[in-house]
This record gives sequence, structure tokens and C-alpha cells, in this order.
Amino acid sequence: MARIHATSFDKGWSPLDMAVHVSRDLCLGTGDPLSGFAILRRSDIDAEILTVATDPACRRRGHAGALLEAAREQLKRDSLRHIFLEVAEDNEAARALYERLGYQPIGRRPAYYARPDGRVAAVTYALDLSGNRSTHPPASLDEATTAR
Repeated sequence: MARIHATSFDKGWSPLDMAVHVSRDLCLGTGDPLSGFAILRRSDIDAEILTVATDPACRRRGHAGALLEAAREQLKRDSLRHIFLEVAEDNEAARALYERLGYQPIGRRPAYYARPDGRVAAVTYALDLSGNRSTHPPASLDEATTAR
């Protein structure tokens, strides 16, 4: 997981970081050997995607979408209300995937991610798991947490 993550992000997570997430968060993987994974943190009512990464040799084959759909189904069965995430504003491929899967942009965090050549904003997204698209998701993770 750490190797795949390091090939996907400027600052990859260590093997120890991955072990901690595996022990406490919802982790979904695909492939044998592992070709991709998603890590989500759950609360009583909502979840947040912490990371999604695919081995570079396996990209553009639907692995990330399949992992996110599996996470959606599991969290929906568990009666959670929303899935939240943040993604770098310039990560057009990831943003297109999330939007294709029904995630709606709900905010922007300026200069959120550090890059070797400067900083880039994060776009925050939410997915309503209730299936009721006529209601708007909370405007932020903070609002979702306090809306209990």
C-alpha cells in the first residue's frame, strides 16, 4: 500500500501509517497482487475518503471507480448519510471520476496542498447516500459532524 501510495502522491504515507489505517479505518483493495486501494474513515453518520490510490501500471482500468462503488454500497447498507472527500483542484482525472460517481462539489480550501512548485487548492465533495438528490449535502465536513 505504501509503495502504491508513494507513486500516486507527492508525499506518500509510510508502511507504519498504512498499518495504522488498516487497523482502524475501512480499507478496500483490489487485485492480487494489490493494484489499488481506498481508505475511508467512518463516524456514526458519515464517512470521509482519506485516500484512493492505484498502481501506475493498472490505472485507467476502472479499479478506483470499483473501489469507490464498493465503499458506497457498504456505507449505504450501514445507514451512513454522506461520504466526503477533498481532492487537489488540479487533479482533473480524480475530479472527473468523483463527479461521474455522483459526488457534488461543496467547497474549496485555498492553498491546501503543498507542491514542490507552490500550493494548490483542495475542492471538497459530498455524496448523499440516501438517494434523495433533492436535498443538499452539508456545506462542509464541520456542518455534517455537528448536524447530529
